[in-house]
Amino acid sequence: MIEIAASFYDGKTSRRQEVRISFHPSGLLRITGLESDLVHSLSEVRISPRIGNTPRSIYLPGDAKCETLDNDAIDAVLEFHGRSRWHRSLHKLESRLGWALAALVITIVGAWGLVQFGVPALAKQVAFALPESVDAALGQDGLKVLDRLVFSPSDLQEDVQDQFLTIFDGMTQELTDARDMRLEFRKSDLVGPNAFALPSGVIVVTDELVLLAEHEKELIAVLAHEIGHVMNRHTLRRLLQNSAAVLVIANITGDVTSLTALSAGMPTLLLETKYSRAFETEADEFAMEYMRAHDIPLEYFARILLRMEEATGHGSSTHNYLASHPATSDRVKMFKGHK
Repeated sequence: MIEIAASFYDGKTSRRQEVRISFHPSGLLRITGLESDLVHSLSEVRISPRIGNTPRSIYLPGDAKCETLDNDAIDAVLEFHGRSRWHRSLHKLESRLGWALAALVITIVGAWGLVQFGVPALAKQVAFALPESVDAALGQDGLKVLDRLVFSPSDLQEDVQDQFLTIFDGMTQELTDARDMRLEFRKSDLVGPNAFALPSGVIVVTDELVLLAEHEKELIAVLAHEIGHVMNRHTLRRLLQNSAAVLVIANITGDVTSLTALSAGMPTLLLETKYSRAFETEADEFAMEYMRAHDIPLEYFARILLRMEEATGHGSSTHNYLASHPATSDRVKMFKGHK
């Protein structure tokens, strides 16, 4: 028989009582020192794993438990009854610095993998499972807010706007699975040559970008890129990725109403246009496929990218179209390297 000293907690109050626990070879344990002795089978209790020399918990039926510092005696009891393998292995692992460091590295790599791959994958799954009405609800007030903050009415002549509206309508009508999209023109000294894709399907092009373009095919390339963002639901996916809690709720419960909490950050997100490299590459590939299908040389996109970079400057503090996209040189190589 093995006997140890322990502290008893009844699970109802914070009162601690000093007791003795006797472990019998038959598999019973007796707790003495209380108003009446408690007897339980070892199979009825749960013993916490050993972690260094910290107190060991013995969870009793109900909410009561005992705590003891006599880890060696507990290990001996578990060994005698053939229940020590898991506890011994865990203690062995946490007692060795090398294994502890390895576990730390695995934890860090696992957490990084979850953020880098797990959350984006879950966000994509949720985004495409939700109806398009969610995008519309999130983006319906986005343009109004941007009009108050950074945009003013366009100064472009009506015939110029009509020209690109006709081109845009033709581009979207060709898409078999395209949602309702529309093109808007705005002027802004703050954002400069720029284009935005709102989740509702509205694409905003600034006057500055139109004036910067030397050929309509350059703007067609940019429009194709922004349509790629809409088609792939990048804005909604980014919002979901930025709010892991809302993402999990939407994925598990299907509660679309929880997504309305994300709408407050929509204007800031649109201004920063900080899509991930993966999103930008996906939109670039969409533009590339469209241009190839319509015999538009890919160089037109490369040219407008270079001209936009020259116009905004490398050290600009404003939110510009190139601020968070992959390096312009890499994108130019991508489009110039393909025919």
